Amino acid sequence: MPVVAERYREKFEPAGINVIGVSQFRTTEADTIAFVERNQLTFPNIYDEHAQLASAYGIQGVPSYVFLDKEGRIAHRSAGARGVDLIETLLDDLSAE
Repeated sequence: MPVVAERYREKFEPAGINVIGVSQFRTTEADTIAFVERNQLTFPNIYDEHAQLASAYGIQGVPSYVFLDKEGRIAHRSAGARGVDLIETLLDDLSAE
């Protein structure tokens, strides 16, 4: 997550690409806040206590990534730890559409 935060500050945010972190699955709101502060995450992060977003987007594992196109449709899903290069490639592809 710290690498995603760094890329967000350097590249994604200036390009108008939104990143939103969602915390759930056996954690607390206090844990989420501490994680955000400890890792200096500057993109929005929310605590989804009842995993409503996970249900809505079909997320079954942590970490998971859901990429939306410009119309807000799901363009790609990725579960498990993925390198930031893959994330950056997917975001580049989406921003080129």
